[in-house]
Amino acid sequence: MLFLVATARLTGVPAQLQRTLGLGGGIALAIGSVAGSGILFLPSTIYALAGHDALVVWGLATLLCVPLLLVFGEMVRESHDGAGIEGFIARGLGPEVAACVPLLFALLFPPALAAATLVAGGYLQAAVGGGTPVRLAGALAVIAGALQTNLVGAKTGARLQSIATFTLLAAAVLLVALTFPQARPGYDAVLPRLHSLDPLLGGVLVAFWGFAGFENMTFVAGEMRNPRRDYLIAAFVALAAYGLLAALLTANIGAIIPPGQVDELSGVAQLAHHVAVPAAGVAVITVLALALMQANNASWLWGISRLLFASAREGRAPAWLAKLDARGIPRRAVLVLQVPGAAITCGAAFVPGLVLHLVVGVSAVFMFIYALALASYVRTPRPLGRRLGAGVMLALMAGILAGQGWYALPPVIVAALASGAGWTARRRARDAQSPPLRKTNHQSANSPAQPATIAANSSTASAVTPGP
Repeated sequence: MLFLVATARLTGVPAQLQRTLGLGGGIALAIGSVAGSGILFLPSTIYALAGHDALVVWGLATLLCVPLLLVFGEMVRESHDGAGIEGFIARGLGPEVAACVPLLFALLFPPALAAATLVAGGYLQAAVGGGTPVRLAGALAVIAGALQTNLVGAKTGARLQSIATFTLLAAAVLLVALTFPQARPGYDAVLPRLHSLDPLLGGVLVAFWGFAGFENMTFVAGEMRNPRRDYLIAAFVALAAYGLLAALLTANIGAIIPPGQVDELSGVAQLAHHVAVPAAGVAVITVLALALMQANNASWLWGISRLLFASAREGRAPAWLAKLDARGIPRRAVLVLQVPGAAITCGAAFVPGLVLHLVVGVSAVFMFIYALALASYVRTPRPLGRRLGAGVMLALMAGILAGQGWYALPPVIVAALASGAGWTARRRARDAQSPPLRKTNHQSANSPAQPATIAANSSTASAVTPGP
């Protein structure tokens, strides 16, 4: 893959994505981008970490996302052709550094897909039984649905995406409503006390990464009819919707389930067993898990395939990815992401403990990409106050990445190799296109330019040298 990136053609490809997405489709894609498997376990994880202050954690994490979204909004205004973070990093850090972005996203997508869809498949397994085969079947059904959504075209795909996203919202709201009667007397469990700062800050960091996904929308901006206006609107609507949904689920978990009995990874599933009709609760949470993962997978596949397409079009990825089918879909880019993801999903389903390692590794790659984007923001001309704010966020991201230990090494190594390969390819291309160097007086006498030089020098010598 590094060889393909390094030897990609350095000329653009004339194909262009069609701008068919309106504000409604953008909102659906934005919600689908962030509403991933994290919402199935983060509400209980945050409650286990912060206890009474869990809602404060969600509020602070939501506020912390605001400046990051504003940075992404500037990316879209400055480069809204679908290149997203890659194009923005190229502006601040150069095309050689930006050359690693498509490869990083292409590498993180398959394991992220496997981990997330297997979480959703686990909910189906818990609902109907059947063990690992049922879990895998649920995961593959999600993958197939997302693939179909991406291959039917942007306009039709946006409609299907809207259906999946609002099914997700309806299922989540229904779960909150069904558990509200039992939760109402116990909301004192999430009444803020602010006794200690450490659990609060730790919870904010965990919750903040639950919002990962907004940068995916920068890739889709090339298909928005009005990206300068619609991107930030869609992103902030998604931020508010996701933050509110997570807070409501957290509040009901805290109000119903005793603190010592909360499962950090499946608290939402525990919540489903406390509705008036348990069978209805299990059905709701199963639909929620499958619907949200279909929406999330479809959004990410849509966005990253456009990143690969835009990169190939600009010569920063293999040229064969810069092809559109008859419907205007970058089919090759879609398949090169989804097919390996399905293969890893099949393997991970039968390897205990592998999903957790996939999650941590993918998280490290995301942190590294965010750090590159912030570093580019700091280096590009803009008001000093904004650059200082981005610098503070960059320091925070670097600290989080350093805390990942060995998991932080793969993105660093891949970025170094890809950037080096891109730099070498560009240098060779410049050398091949540059004119030959002019001959100097130090050339051999056999050089065509040498006689004139010798004659000129002889004439000069005859004029200044005394005769015998």
